[in-house]
Amino acid sequence: MPSHPESDELETSPRATSTASSLRSTSTPALIRSYLVYTACSFPLIIDSAPGLLHAFTHSGIPGLKGLTEFVVRHTFFAQFVPGETVEECIPQMEAMRRRNVGAMLNYSAEADLDAAGEGDSREAGKAFEKKRLEEVYRALERAGEFEAGMEKRGGMRGSTCFALKITGLIDPDILARASTTLLRLRPLSQSSSPSSPLSGPHPPVAYPGTPLSSDAQVIARETGDTRYLLSLKGGVEGMGILESDEGLQDGDLEELGVLWGKLRDLGAFAKKKGVKLMIDAEHTWYQPALDAYTILLAQEYNRPPKRGLLGLGETESPIDGPLVFGTFQSYLNRQPEYLQAALHHAEENGYILGVKLVRGAYFVQERKKWKDEGRPGPDPIWADKEATDKAYDGSVTTIISTLARQLHSTHSERALNVVFGTHNQESCDLIVERLKAEGLAVLGEKKGSVRLREDVQGKVFVAQLYVGMKDDLTDRMAAAFEYAPIPFALKYIAYGQLAEVMPFLGRRAIENKAVMSGEGGAAAERSRLSGELWRRVFGG
Repeated sequence: MPSHPESDELETSPRATSTASSLRSTSTPALIRSYLVYTACSFPLIIDSAPGLLHAFTHSGIPGLKGLTEFVVRHTFFAQFVPGETVEECIPQMEAMRRRNVGAMLNYSAEADLDAAGEGDSREAGKAFEKKRLEEVYRALERAGEFEAGMEKRGGMRGSTCFALKITGLIDPDILARASTTLLRLRPLSQSSSPSSPLSGPHPPVAYPGTPLSSDAQVIARETGDTRYLLSLKGGVEGMGILESDEGLQDGDLEELGVLWGKLRDLGAFAKKKGVKLMIDAEHTWYQPALDAYTILLAQEYNRPPKRGLLGLGETESPIDGPLVFGTFQSYLNRQPEYLQAALHHAEENGYILGVKLVRGAYFVQERKKWKDEGRPGPDPIWADKEATDKAYDGSVTTIISTLARQLHSTHSERALNVVFGTHNQESCDLIVERLKAEGLAVLGEKKGSVRLREDVQGKVFVAQLYVGMKDDLTDRMAAAFEYAPIPFALKYIAYGQLAEVMPFLGRRAIENKAVMSGEGGAAAERSRLSGELWRRVFGG
């Protein structure tokens, strides 16, 4: 599927009139472009070389090379995977997707080019980019809220438009890394002084990068008090891969972390008002302890079900039901089974709705390399092979769906979890449908071969794929498998941003998703679909 539909005309209803292959509505030039792009993606050498080549060509002193590179990328990979440079340019794509019963997850994919700045100016450039990114998040939430309101007026239901929030884009990532090191040094001390910490729960220990504790707030959201002991924490941490030499918090870091917490709370309040869900991106494990802690704090504040009055009237602060904040659970991490159980336990014990975005994970190459290069003790944090990752993902699917079924039959069904299953794997998609049916959360639909989510499950379970122009056939199949509902079951990531700022992202994501592109059902399968449609148009059929 191209990133730009042929027709921008929106019907008077968001009802999907057809969930047939999106290729049928794709222009022939766009099909040819897609075929060429996926042909290039079929060669691992091209994928591996992409980030370095893009950087070299766009920073070369050769006259015209930068402009030529940007022209080629704009009319190939950018046009294939990025619907636009602004949210406004993405709206036609979002409308076209909604007609096919597919929702959108916006992802502002710009990355700062700090290499272009001198060493003395890099921090100032970073600060300027953080400000720009924050402003863009607010702009995107505003536009996404308007889009959702428009869908509601046409008979749809709010809640399928989300925004992927990258916290490392709002602060110097080095501060998050130092905060994470300090958190991993602090947690054993906190657990020994308070072994019944409500965030740890009665579950087995969680492997690196661990799980949040109540004491984390004094690091990431501190308001007052003596901070000297936090800055003085040193030493390695057994079982967590922390070395004696790892850098912890420095002077000024706590103030920066406090400012970040204020930004995140304000963003949460604005997203709640606009009715747009926040998907907190998972990132490298050396940032994850701090990111997990922020996610838990946000969830406790914004994921509580509305209070009901004597007449049954509830709060009306947000136009959507369910959780606002979703944390990302990476199945390729060894910690996944225990971490998921700890999160489920904490949400139930503390009276809020857990929002889960379940993925396999994309940083395994960098994670393994960093662990080995730095000589960290013990095995690296990634499962030994893909089969183990698949097992962890599918096991999490079963755990999540069975927990949802139990919670919906409990006395606090309003606290039932919500989940976005992020996967490009057909077997995992089949498992999701099978488990929903087995738990009675989905039933056979009126249309032969289709299923229908139970009414109280609609808007609580989603399946998502990366990106527009990638694995669109799987997205179409998942949308077609479920009967039309006011809120789409299938979601699609929509990356956007200015070309020069998105190119590093495109190159990096190509490597991170190389397994998807080169494996069964990857670029070769996409190329086969495209050639089949081109053949049909030329020779009929």
